[in-house]
Amino acid sequence: MKGTKKVAAMIMATAMMATTVGMTASADAEVNLKYATVFTATGTQADGAQRLKEILEETSDGRMTLDLYAAGTLGDKVATMEGLQMGTIEMTECAATDLSAYSSIWSVFSLPYLWDSGEQAVNTLMDERVQEILNADAEANGFVIIAWTDMGSRSILNKSNAVYTPEDLNGLKVRCMEDTVLAATINAMGASATPLAWSDCYTALQQGTIDGVENSPAVILSSGMTEVAKYFSLTEQFIIPDPVFVSKVWFEGLSEENQEALLAAGEQFTEEWNESIWPEATETALGELEAAGVEINEVDKDSFVEATQSVVDDFLESADESQASLYELLMEVREDY
Repeated sequence: MKGTKKVAAMIMATAMMATTVGMTASADAEVNLKYATVFTATGTQADGAQRLKEILEETSDGRMTLDLYAAGTLGDKVATMEGLQMGTIEMTECAATDLSAYSSIWSVFSLPYLWDSGEQAVNTLMDERVQEILNADAEANGFVIIAWTDMGSRSILNKSNAVYTPEDLNGLKVRCMEDTVLAATINAMGASATPLAWSDCYTALQQGTIDGVENSPAVILSSGMTEVAKYFSLTEQFIIPDPVFVSKVWFEGLSEENQEALLAAGEQFTEEWNESIWPEATETALGELEAAGVEINEVDKDSFVEATQSVVDDFLESADESQASLYELLMEVREDY
């Protein structure tokens, strides 16, 4: 992937300059990572975690491995990231927007229709001009980003009716992540935004607490929610890549050899995920959704872009300096991809 090697070199240089916390681990000692996630133990993301495990074992010559703790086994996202800050959990992944709980600049990634594609989004975020800002902010909050993963375009699955225009969402309660900009977007699209943990959505759909959810085809498929909702409309309002990151305090305690092995694994995983694992999973998921009886339809995309423009305008009007600066940089860099 374009710029990947430069990014890895830059991250490594930053790590080498950092002050080591405590006694540096022996290069010969076995290192086991707890990889805590909220995604399920089966599906594309779980398959990706298994591939990351294999790559890490290869790059470290067997010194390092990881165990996946899926579906919130070690806690929700907040508890997990607190664990990373303290060094009690080594690795996690999340939507870029989740990091807005630690720094306002990450809220930029909540804006609707920010990218033309997931590929463009990841390439922009992997560009060294953007990486310099995002890596520094993540590390200031106790995290070291090792990989970026395309999670595709998020569209609306609901149990009531096919959606073609914003009017078709009127009266529907649609789950969104707990983020004010994301919620404002769902409301602007015509639905009623309902913040809810992803792990609670299946039951909420069954019980009628919500009428729909929004996510990418592969995640929708692995969630099993198509058993209780059959209309998938390609609104594609959000494209939010996921960073994979580790605890900074833990990372700084690793030997130089293990730091290099971990960063090399992240680089290779980034390439494999974005160039083969995710594209293949998305194509397969759409076919399997149809086979499961889900009605998939295109929408009047322009009507949704127009309906949500006020969210972008309001955000930029009240944006702080760091948010405005990052937004301008993203708009500039994305033109290269």
